[in-house]
Amino acid sequence: MAQKDWQEVLHIIKDKKFELFEAFLVSEQNFLPNKTLFNPFNEKHSNFSASDLGKGKPGQWIPVYYLKDIPEFLRKNSIVPVRAGPAEFFFYKGEVFFDLTKIRFEKVVTSNIIPIENYIPATLRANFQRNENAYLNKAVALGYINHFVDDTRLAVFEHEIKTKKYKRLLYGQFGKIKITKPLQFQTAKGNKTIHPGFQFEIDLVLENENEIIIFEAKTGSKYFDNFSLLQLYYPLIYLRSVIDQPKSIRTIFIDITTSETKEVYRLLELRFENDFFDAVKILSACEYLNDL
Repeated sequence: MAQKDWQEVLHIIKDKKFELFEAFLVSEQNFLPNKTLFNPFNEKHSNFSASDLGKGKPGQWIPVYYLKDIPEFLRKNSIVPVRAGPAEFFFYKGEVFFDLTKIRFEKVVTSNIIPIENYIPATLRANFQRNENAYLNKAVALGYINHFVDDTRLAVFEHEIKTKKYKRLLYGQFGKIKITKPLQFQTAKGNKTIHPGFQFEIDLVLENENEIIIFEAKTGSKYFDNFSLLQLYYPLIYLRSVIDQPKSIRTIFIDITTSETKEVYRLLELRFENDFFDAVKILSACEYLNDL
């Protein structure tokens, strides 16, 4: 369990420099390490690393996907570890997990929505074990995603096909990304570098003539209470770094709840103002019910 690992990390850091977190809490800094509170294991490193801590298997504990994965001390003080390179992380003082319980999702009458084609793929209608990618594809096929983003000419990287009315790219999972150039984790109070070799995953990227739309999906038998904004922010700053033309990039979270009789797709669009992680604005929230 990741929480036990992070509890151990706190003990290791406190054993090295006991008052480091207390100094961080009262400082005006929102990153640790920083220019005044150095990494006590290696002052030349701007991040902590698994090797600094003498702790193995970083892939099992450094990625933090759920609020429950971090100890009470960190949750109480709004401090979250943020991955920032191969087996590296820094601590961020601020909100990382978005509270979905406070969002009112507008219910949409799905019977009025037209699917994007005159058929629904058999593999998406069949009763077989599906992953997040399959449900995202189904949401595209049913027309729910088109309706939410209000554009019928959506496309998906990178295989182009021709349909009766327009060119479209095959929809599907964008996959895992391993960066080769540094990225900047930006906030209103300063930046932090995410180093090359860092890996993350993009669930789905759609595109039309004027904009790119990033999707992060979660599936389960009940609604999610929260999700990590990092799962939208990493793809945002990555795409911003590789897209040459000035194009709008939108970020959408989709919570897919399934049972034997229905599927509920809850879509929430957020915007990181000026690409600042600490400047999140809610744009829209809708719920789509698909009876099986």
